[in-house]
Amino acid sequence: MILNKLSISYKCQSSIGNSLKLDEMIKEVLITFLEETDAMHGSFYLLTNELCEYVYSIGKKVDYDIEELLKKSTKNKINIFKYKKCLNLIFYRLEKSFFIFIYDENIDVNFIKLIFESLRKRLDISINSCLNVKDLEEKNLQLNNLTSNLQIEINKAVQLNKEKDKQLFEQIKMAQMGELIGNIAHQWRQPLSIISTIASGAKLKKEMNSLEDNDFYEYMNKIVDNTYLLSATIDEFRDYIKDSHEEKEILIQERVRMAIKIIEPSFIMDKIEIIEEYMEKEAIYFRLISGELLQVLIQILNNTKDAFSENNIENKWFKYSVKKDGDKFIISLEDNAGGIEFGIMDKIFNPYFTTKHQKQGTGMGLYNCYNIVTKHLRGKIYATNTSVGVKFTIELPYNKLTA
Repeated sequence: MILNKLSISYKCQSSIGNSLKLDEMIKEVLITFLEETDAMHGSFYLLTNELCEYVYSIGKKVDYDIEELLKKSTKNKINIFKYKKCLNLIFYRLEKSFFIFIYDENIDVNFIKLIFESLRKRLDISINSCLNVKDLEEKNLQLNNLTSNLQIEINKAVQLNKEKDKQLFEQIKMAQMGELIGNIAHQWRQPLSIISTIASGAKLKKEMNSLEDNDFYEYMNKIVDNTYLLSATIDEFRDYIKDSHEEKEILIQERVRMAIKIIEPSFIMDKIEIIEEYMEKEAIYFRLISGELLQVLIQILNNTKDAFSENNIENKWFKYSVKKDGDKFIISLEDNAGGIEFGIMDKIFNPYFTTKHQKQGTGMGLYNCYNIVTKHLRGKIYATNTSVGVKFTIELPYNKLTA
C-alpha cells in the first residue's frame, strides 16, 4: 500500500515540467493525476488580476461556480469542498493559477492533500517558467512585428530617397547640360564665323565672275573642315546626354580631352589657363557606360570654375594628367583656386553637403561623382589640398581594360 502511494506520488511529480509550453505541460499533469489518483475531473485556470483564464480540462464534464470557489478558497492552500453532496471538490490555489479536481466520496482525501502539498513548489516553478516563456514569445512576436514594420518604413524611406536622389541627379545633369550648351555655343561661334566668311567671299567672287576653280575647292574644303568640327561637338554632347546603360569601350585619353574641350570656352572667358601636365602615351581603354566618366570630369571642372569665381586669384590655372601606375591608371585634376577648408574635406562627397548658397548648389554633385566612380567604375576618388589649391584624383583598375 505504501509502495503504491509512493509510486503514485512519483508519477505525479514526474509529469510536471516536461514542457515549457503551458498547455502541453498542464495537459500531461492533468492526465497523469486523473489516471493515478482516480479523479473524475481535472481542470486548470490562470489568474490574471483576479480574472480567470481557462487553459485545459479533462474527464467528466462538471458545472461549478468558479467565482464562488475563489471567494471561499485560501491562496496557497488545498481547499476541499462538497460538490453535489456526495463528491469531493479539491480546489488547489497557487500564486497565479488554480487546479480543480473532483473525486468520489470514498477517496483518501488526506493522501491527495499530501500529494498536492509535496508538489506545490515544483508546480509553481514550472507554471511560472511556462508563463515567462510565453511572455517572452509574445514580446518576441511583438518585436518581430515592430522590426517588420520598421523595415517596411525603412524600405519606403530608402525608396523615397532613391527617387529624390534620382530627381536631384537629373537636376544636376540638366544644369550641366545648360552649361554645356553655353560652351557649345562658344565652340560653334568660330567655325560658324569662318563658314559665313568663306560663303560670303565665295558669293562675292561669283557675282564678280572672279571665282576660280582652285578658290572654289579651297573654300569648300574649309567649309567641310569646319562642318566636321561642328559635327564632332554634337557627337560629344550626344555622348554626354545619352541615357543608356550599355557599356562600351572608350579611350581614356580622348575622354579626358573631350571634357576639357567642352569646358574650355568658359575657362577661357574666366581667364583660366588650361595645362596638360602629362598624358600617358600608351593607349588606355576602359569599358563603361557612355557619358559617366565625362559627367564626373565635367562636375569637377565646374567646381573648379566656381572656386575661382569665389576667390580673387591672379594667374589662374588648371592642370590635368593621365598616367598608368601598375595595376591602375590615375586621372589627376588640379587647380590653384585656394583649396578646401580643412574641417570640411572629409564631407565633400557626402550627400546634400554644399558650401554654396542653397540656390546655387544641391550638395549632390560630388556625391554623384563618388557613386559613379566607386560603384559603377569600381575605382576610387579623393581630394587633397595642395599649397595653392586642391587636387582631385580618380583611380581606376587597369586590369579592367581591354585593348
